[in-house]
Amino acid sequence: MDVNGREVYLISDLHLGGAQPATADPNDRGFRICTHGAELAGFVDALAGKPPSVELIVNGDMVDFLAEDDGGAGWLAFTTDQNDAVRKLDSIIDRDKALFEAFGQFLERGHRLVVLLGNHDVELALPAVRQRFGERIGLTGRHDFHFIYDGEAYRIGRALIEHGNRYDAFNIVDYDGLRRLRSLLSRNQAVPSDYAFAAPAGSHIVAEVMNPIKAQYRLIDLLKPENEAMIPVLMAIEPGYRKVLTRIAALGLQARKHRLAGPAMPSFAGDISAQGGSPYGDDSFASDIASSAPPPDALDTILEERMGSAATVVMASAGGAAANPFAEDISARDTIDRSWGLARMLLSSSREDFQARLPALLAAVRSVHTDGTFARDAECFTEYLGAAKELASGGFDFVIFGHTHAARDVSLPAGARYLNLGTWADLIKFPSQILSGPAPAALDGLRAFVEDMSTGKLSAWTSFTPTYVKMIVGADGAIRAATLCDYTGPGRL
Repeated sequence: MDVNGREVYLISDLHLGGAQPATADPNDRGFRICTHGAELAGFVDALAGKPPSVELIVNGDMVDFLAEDDGGAGWLAFTTDQNDAVRKLDSIIDRDKALFEAFGQFLERGHRLVVLLGNHDVELALPAVRQRFGERIGLTGRHDFHFIYDGEAYRIGRALIEHGNRYDAFNIVDYDGLRRLRSLLSRNQAVPSDYAFAAPAGSHIVAEVMNPIKAQYRLIDLLKPENEAMIPVLMAIEPGYRKVLTRIAALGLQARKHRLAGPAMPSFAGDISAQGGSPYGDDSFASDIASSAPPPDALDTILEERMGSAATVVMASAGGAAANPFAEDISARDTIDRSWGLARMLLSSSREDFQARLPALLAAVRSVHTDGTFARDAECFTEYLGAAKELASGGFDFVIFGHTHAARDVSLPAGARYLNLGTWADLIKFPSQILSGPAPAALDGLRAFVEDMSTGKLSAWTSFTPTYVKMIVGADGAIRAATLCDYTGPGRL
């Protein structure tokens, strides 16, 4: 080992997956949220060219099985059939061959590659899929490759690294159920229904609710933060999607059973499929969304259960401003509560024309978004910050997550730091003019924004801000530096 230390690079949330665009139109995104495989390949190639031994850590959601159509039959929250999952992986790799070849060259040149499981790439844990991934990057026994897929965190010195979905009730992965499934598949045994792996509620929402809508409105998984941003804008674009909220609400109620027992301690009592099988019942919510019409009061009933008295939600009129009923600090595990409140504000005027709904939408957006939502020096989602603080108290100087797509570098007590790796996927954020500008200008900006969202003119609003963390680790294993960096090209690593 170099006495001057070694370099460790960390990236997260690449989200490689989904069909490529069919045309050269910049607004034609296909079904992808990551459109920058070439930049990723350049990043890995540049690291491969460094003297050994560099360590590259991909901290979850490297590929995105949820974006892969299941042979024209829609999308699955989890692909249990290993042959189908291998075919999906092959499709993902074939679209971005240069990147996966770069991973192979990185290993071949004596560097170390570590891949952690996320919540969009759970199928990578399946035996046949792991094997195919190794084959596609040319993995041999002499290579320094490590794959962490059992829910463990990865540690370097006094740095703790994990994807972060452990602290998101919608996206907690049932690693015990996944292990049982893998055990059977490794022996070519049939999988009894009691041993079926139950995908997280968030995966069901993506595959069975969001993806069918995305077929028409490509913004749906680009606009962040997801629950708070997507639902109000979607309702402004298409109030008829009200019926979809009942489906999301049912999954949201299921997800709340997995709330944390402490800032960094999931609750395992009655956890995700403790008895095996799916916690979502026989109705997987995959039936035709467009034709599903819940009882007229079904959504209101669920909302009342979630929000309490109707008096706690200020209903917006077509021409007026809505007060902010969410002024207190609400963590991201409760974003579904905020989202339902915002949806109600919008739905209260859903019979009005688009122009009349804009003031209510503006009030709704400003109630949960500020110019600081993506600020790097603060974490606005308190469950991730709370988890980072508790984990740091266990003797870590650095707690490193991904998952949220928001890059962070936040000071913690006793000199520790919380770092979030951000994403290499594209993002759409509400412009500052909308969030904090004078009302007339904000309404004009919001009108243009929503009109473009509804007609698929996304390119002018889409940003690509790839980030990574670079650590210098001394020969004694101590971390000398950890820096959150913007990727601006291979020559600046």
